[in-house]
Amino acid sequence: MSVHHVFLIPGFFGFSNLGDVLYFRAVRETLTRTFEARGEKVVVHGVSTLPTGSLRRRARRILEAIAEHRLVDDPDVAAIHLVGHSTGGIDARLVASTTRELGNDELRKKLDAKLRTVVCVASPHHGTPLANFFTTIYGKQLLYFITLLVFVGLWRRPISAAAGLLGLGYRVADFVGLNETMMKQLTNQLLKDFTKEREGEVREFLNSVLTDVSLMIQLTPESMDVLHASIEPRPGVRIVSYGTVAPKPLLTLKRAKLSDLLTPLGTVLYTTLWTLASDAPAGYSYHPPFNAKNLATGEPLEFELDHESSDGVVPSLSQVHGEFRGFLKADHLDVIGHYLRGPLEKKDGADWLVSGAHFSVDQFEVLWRDVTHVLLGGE
Repeated sequence: MSVHHVFLIPGFFGFSNLGDVLYFRAVRETLTRTFEARGEKVVVHGVSTLPTGSLRRRARRILEAIAEHRLVDDPDVAAIHLVGHSTGGIDARLVASTTRELGNDELRKKLDAKLRTVVCVASPHHGTPLANFFTTIYGKQLLYFITLLVFVGLWRRPISAAAGLLGLGYRVADFVGLNETMMKQLTNQLLKDFTKEREGEVREFLNSVLTDVSLMIQLTPESMDVLHASIEPRPGVRIVSYGTVAPKPLLTLKRAKLSDLLTPLGTVLYTTLWTLASDAPAGYSYHPPFNAKNLATGEPLEFELDHESSDGVVPSLSQVHGEFRGFLKADHLDVIGHYLRGPLEKKDGADWLVSGAHFSVDQFEVLWRDVTHVLLGGE
């Protein structure tokens, strides 16, 4: 039987897995199950790129990952598909484009016969204003803090992470302008329960965030305005996108549940990120507003889209590109499996961004079933 090969490409965090933490949480298993339900065989590969390295370097890493598996000359490989979340979708578009000087020229020629689909989930095709802020000195510190919180939250549960920070007396505003000593104190406090091996992995990752902001520069609306206009897809490659949109912060507070109230830091973080993401630079626009539908329900979205709408990280209208399949009411990380599924999440929690979207396993299944449908050539 011919086999489909799917490469999962992470966003700016850039890891397939870090210790026990998976970037695409439950996505691999869901895709495998949905392919098998259609009578098709699939192998899903994770790609580790570079946390904040340039788009070209990240695209080269994807090509290297494909080369490592020796797929382009294998007659049993029916098709190769690239599925990218966030910046991973831009990386995938570069790999599937006519852009020169990515390296692996022979592989790219042979890939033309196998590469069928690029799927972009919550990708910043027109950039995100968050990138503008993260290139500043204060922005790099906030990015460091957010990255630290994500990893601590995913390993120790978000409620515990928030409680630890609040116990230190910190507010979100305090993380803009921290001096080096305070940054080290904060990091040491939050990583104190980690094993030496895991702590070393996280510290190495955090250092890469502070030392290389190439990606942030390239993801600004100004830079993506040029890149988006210049990327030409290779003939025969289907480019598909999905969007995410979460409630405005005021709606988030009004709809807060008990579990949300236990993570006040997550709510404040979402408010901060949403506010920064909503501030589009003058003279740059995303996809024009339109009457969008909810992919999960087929009904119109419950709130109108405008240029301020976002998932807390990427403006929603920046995510529309190519064959657009629809929006999901979700924050930026919900759609890759990092959302809460039960009361207070003692057993199965992996959320850190309290957006009030209340994403569910049913919506998760709808998204990845539709992705499977697309990868198998469905309309």
